[in-house]
Amino acid sequence: MISLLVAFVSFGQEKSVKVVGLTITNPETTIQSDSIKIVYQNETKQNKKPAYFINGKLVNESILRTLNPNEISSVAVEKGEVVINNVTYYGKLKIETKNNYLPKPITLNDLKAKYLKLKEKQTIFKIDDAIINADYNTYVVDENYILKIIIETFENKDEKLKLNIVTLLTKSEKNIKNAKEIIIRGNDEFSIIKN
Repeated sequence: MISLLVAFVSFGQEKSVKVVGLTITNPETTIQSDSIKIVYQNETKQNKKPAYFINGKLVNESILRTLNPNEISSVAVEKGEVVINNVTYYGKLKIETKNNYLPKPITLNDLKAKYLKLKEKQTIFKIDDAIINADYNTYVVDENYILKIIIETFENKDEKLKLNIVTLLTKSEKNIKNAKEIIIRGNDEFSIIKN
């Protein structure tokens, strides 16, 4: 017989569910069994975030994921609460790029419309290996730092899913190195040729 104990606690304490051999807790939900640990990340945490500026212009913080670090000349942090366009920020992060570099910001949906001819409207974006869980109308990337766009179509008829997975590879040193490698495969061997 399996015993089940469910406890719901209020006033900011954790909710827990206990089953023999299984434990679930919040806010980061964790399930433990003898062989597999599963963690459900809680994305609803609201942190006090600073206002981000690039070359004096207020930008969405998402552009930092695709801003070329080699083109940054300085970063300054200003502490203190500031209100801009009726939004409260907790400090300022000011980034200045090198003289010859100007980021080219574009939202993910604008990038999709500009470059991609997709039959299916449902799309999941990834930047390098990270899935972007955000509003694609406001999530901004630096178009200058995109090395390659890879499109995969995913379909699962049983789940009634059909969507595009769009991976943006940045011009990071790792991605550029990998792009220059040529892999030759034979019957039982393969070799990597570096350009």
